[in-house]
Amino acid sequence: MALILIILFLVLAVILRASMQRFRTGDFGLRAASLDAPLVEILPGTLFILSFASALVLITLGELTHITPITEFSNIIEWLFFALGVTGVAITVVSQHQMGDSWRIGVDQTETTPLKTNGLYARSRNPIYFGILLFWIGLCGTFPHPILWFCAVICWCCIEVIVRKIEEPYLKRLHGEQFKVYLSNTNRYFLF
Repeated sequence: MALILIILFLVLAVILRASMQRFRTGDFGLRAASLDAPLVEILPGTLFILSFASALVLITLGELTHITPITEFSNIIEWLFFALGVTGVAITVVSQHQMGDSWRIGVDQTETTPLKTNGLYARSRNPIYFGILLFWIGLCGTFPHPILWFCAVICWCCIEVIVRKIEEPYLKRLHGEQFKVYLSNTNRYFLF
């Protein structure tokens, strides 16, 4: 189940979304930090990608029976974790869709995009990251292994740095008072 879940995420939330962005705008929407950027912009994005790549390798090896989970949950518990992961993927994909042409992976400090405050963004400033959190919880429950848990923690730490040190300062600078009001009225991650 874990392999299905991670492939589902990578195909829908990364490959398909970037392809749709390219079709709609002529741009894949992928923004890598430049090599002369501060380390706080380079390191989190790099570790974020490595956490997903490491998880994919670990789960693939698990499917090939080279690595086994540390525990086996009952089928019902495993299906519940799978459903939570699929819910996370769905929230991520819907959030990306609601961003429309403003969707990006990474921040280009010179770009100007509108502030999204409707749809899921009326409840959470970062519903994509909330979806990713649910995805990781589901993934870790469908393949319980300490290395996968470590990948999830690394990924979440990277998200925290990206949001607090890159995205929020960028949005404050770009949208000023409008973002400050949105900041004070909307949760950082959770939809409830």
